[in-house]
Amino acid sequence: MTTSPRASICDACGAEIVAGLLACPGCARLVHRVDLTGLAAAAAAAEKEGDITAALASWRRALELLPRKTDQYATIEKRMKELSAVIHGHGPIPEGVGVNQKGRVAGKAAAVGAVGLALVKSKALLTALLANGKLLILGLLKLPTLLSLLFYARWMSGSSVGFGLGLVASIYVHEVGHVAALRRYGIEASAPMFVPGLGAFVRMNQYPTDAHEEARIGLAGPLWGLVAAITAAIIGRFTGSVVTTSVASVGATVNLFNLIPFWVLDGARGLRALARGERFVLAAVATLSSLSFHQWTPGIIAMLIFVRAFGRDAHEKGDRRMLALFAALVIALTLVSTLPVTT
Repeated sequence: MTTSPRASICDACGAEIVAGLLACPGCARLVHRVDLTGLAAAAAAAEKEGDITAALASWRRALELLPRKTDQYATIEKRMKELSAVIHGHGPIPEGVGVNQKGRVAGKAAAVGAVGLALVKSKALLTALLANGKLLILGLLKLPTLLSLLFYARWMSGSSVGFGLGLVASIYVHEVGHVAALRRYGIEASAPMFVPGLGAFVRMNQYPTDAHEEARIGLAGPLWGLVAAITAAIIGRFTGSVVTTSVASVGATVNLFNLIPFWVLDGARGLRALARGERFVLAAVATLSSLSFHQWTPGIIAMLIFVRAFGRDAHEKGDRRMLALFAALVIALTLVSTLPVTT
């Protein structure tokens, strides 16, 4: 019997297993059973220690080695949803998961951010940004990110070097917000990359488990972007720097634009977790923001949300925390975007 160069032979039935298959075509034996056993053990150990993020990371890697239409795949996917629910405050701690005091504190902080309460105090926002300073610095140590950032900053500095650097920094903080949320759910992702004319992006190597995860990952960018914009506004207010104030205004406008629920923008991801009634509420909030601050972007957000409230993609149960966060982001970003721009 001959086999292709990249094929292997099943130890159980002798069938040829072509490279890329996850199960033997002859006896359905799992190809990566040894790796799956190790990942399951690593996930169980992480759960026992209360490290839900590490557990999710192991379970995600296990899913990549399993055929979709198997009982094991469905079981792991169900477990991941239970663990994710703990992170975003939707469910009780599942059986077998230990209590990690540090993780619980982090979870409570994340819950506060999710309902938008942290948006009320600029001090809390600045503290949240500084607490994740390590992640911000680590991103800059990636050569592709650093080179693309410098190139983007040079491209943006046509009107003012300071303004260009400030706006690029604001966009970078926005993207790192996505990375932080992805890591919280154990999802592998690249460092931010800048593309002149298109902004920046983060490439996911894995995908969210459900709409709740996707909403939190999507809205994390505008939330961190709001932190950057408010910080710049405060600096501009106390130093009298018109450039810093302009960075705050334009940065807020860019983040507000990202909340438009269309295509791959963050607003589309955030909207997926909202039920029909919640979408109507959010559309009303965006409409009031548009009329109150005389800005057109929240008006576009309101119009598209209203249209999508009638769509079949409305979430069955909804997510009140994401509704609160989305609404708070629309209001706060619209307010900051009204600051004067002088470059």
